[in-house]
Amino acid sequence: MGNYFNQPANPNQGLLQFLRQLHLPEIQKVSKYVQQNYPATNVLSLGEFFDVYHDILKQHCGEMFETLENNHSTDGLTDIYESQAVLIIFSDTDFATKVKYISQVFDLDKSQKLEKIELIMIFQTAIRALCKIVNMKPPGFTDIEYYVEAIFIEIDKNLDRTISYEELYSWLDNNYQLQDFLLKYALTQTFQNAKRRTQEIFNSKALFKPNQEQWIQEYINQAEESYSQLIQRKKLVSDRVKDEINYAWSAFKATDINNDGTISVRELPYLIYGFEGVIIKEVRKRFGQLDKDKSGSISLKEWFNFLQLDQGVEMCKSIVKRYFLKRDTNNVGSLNNQQSCQVLRDTLSNDGFELYFKGFESYINEHSTLDKMSIQQLQDFVEGPMKRIIQDKQELMEKEKERKQAQNEKII
Repeated sequence: MGNYFNQPANPNQGLLQFLRQLHLPEIQKVSKYVQQNYPATNVLSLGEFFDVYHDILKQHCGEMFETLENNHSTDGLTDIYESQAVLIIFSDTDFATKVKYISQVFDLDKSQKLEKIELIMIFQTAIRALCKIVNMKPPGFTDIEYYVEAIFIEIDKNLDRTISYEELYSWLDNNYQLQDFLLKYALTQTFQNAKRRTQEIFNSKALFKPNQEQWIQEYINQAEESYSQLIQRKKLVSDRVKDEINYAWSAFKATDINNDGTISVRELPYLIYGFEGVIIKEVRKRFGQLDKDKSGSISLKEWFNFLQLDQGVEMCKSIVKRYFLKRDTNNVGSLNNQQSCQVLRDTLSNDGFELYFKGFESYINEHSTLDKMSIQQLQDFVEGPMKRIIQDKQELMEKEKERKQAQNEKII
């Protein structure tokens, strides 16, 4: 069943585009109408379907009925739960809200927990509705039931024969075949999937070609100049700049789910999370910082400019931030002394760095303020003491080189 969503589909793009514009309050209003006027039925005739959905589906009401009807006929009946599932799955609503809403609909005893039969009903309804709406042959009820049996055993860790809405969401959030299906057709993105896709694109080496645009070459030159202030080794600088730019581009590509070359205000949180692993709160404020031309969307150039210029943060700091988040495994926002040392090793590990690291270790051991460093403290350390230590080491090495050269000249 997992590979089922990899099959080719031929959806009605006009209908899908319309469904993606629907909002949760509209759908909730329709659900209440169904509960009040059709409390004892699971199916709707064409006339009943129009009575329920015409106000929300408008000119798409008839084609929606035919799409969901098993034989694509106006003479048959549609499953009322399948139509509800389609509305919420394709709506302009975040994934967590969609999962919670559908869970509540099928949580028949309102226990805030799902029993196996309720989970089977969710999957049978949602999967068949998804397949119909994108014009794929839906699997049989029995096939889905066997599939859910295995899923339920996997999710029910405490063996109490129920699962919470949160446990269901966590499983769905990590099911990447289903995630990619929803991303492709419903434009539904999640933070976990954005991060995973960013890393996959970056690892694939199908990377951004900087020679395609003059501005990106200028950007690389500026970034290398910024790096050069920290480490005077050109190859290391060049490799780091290219990796960082390609990672930033990978995050952009992973988040641009409709492939229009821009990021919308809705997509921005997933872009930031894909790149930095941080969930931002003031989305519109951050969007305004990036959207310099006030076009209502963020271009790749605006994204790159933001990484370099926002609040004076240079490229090297964003690398530090990513390594910080990688080491902050408990999400406490700080690191202990050993973790701080490791972040510094990770950040600048390559030839040339080990020459200086003993100086960092002695500095850290002498300064207790570096214990449990916050990310800002770590960035400040990179820009302050670390840079000075490197410069001091370089000066000592130059003096030692001059001393040995003078000594050799005397011997000669």
